[in-house]
Amino acid sequence: MSKIIVYSLEGFGGRSAEFNNDVGDLEANGFNNTIASLKVIGQPWVGYYDKDFAGKQRVFEAGEYPRRVSEDKGKFSSLKKITNDLSNPEIQLFEHINYQGRSVTLRGEINLTEIDFNDKASSHKVRGGVWVLYEHINRKGAQLVSFPGDRVSNYVPLSFNDTASSVRPLLPRP
Repeated sequence: MSKIIVYSLEGFGGRSAEFNNDVGDLEANGFNNTIASLKVIGQPWVGYYDKDFAGKQRVFEAGEYPRRVSEDKGKFSSLKKITNDLSNPEIQLFEHINYQGRSVTLRGEINLTEIDFNDKASSHKVRGGVWVLYEHINRKGAQLVSFPGDRVSNYVPLSFNDTASSVRPLLPRP
């Protein structure tokens, strides 16, 4: 069983709540913008800064996160459990919006500096798996999480245009 346990204080202190399913609005549970630490058991979860799974996002894989779970400490307003098939990951990145320009197809983790695609992606299509695009190399900075079948034609509205520096698929747990 997959679940996420959230806490109002760092170090797993204060008020807590446990969720087994997606939460579109944490305000209804008294946890809007107040998550300071969390634990994930099982499948990964995505924390969104805005309700209804919108806005900035961050993926949390199985494990414990005792402090500072977001750059803006606690700014999560919704949570989504990842239930997608994580096998056979594939994403196609495009240099320009609307799937134009040079493209590259990826099936595994890579720093985009290695293939001369750093800070160049402006759109993508996910053919399989769940992918995390990062603002900086080595899984650092802001994140953009994308699911199977997603076709993101323009990163500009997401404040992610020409920003991606590393990309990785989430992998199934052994």
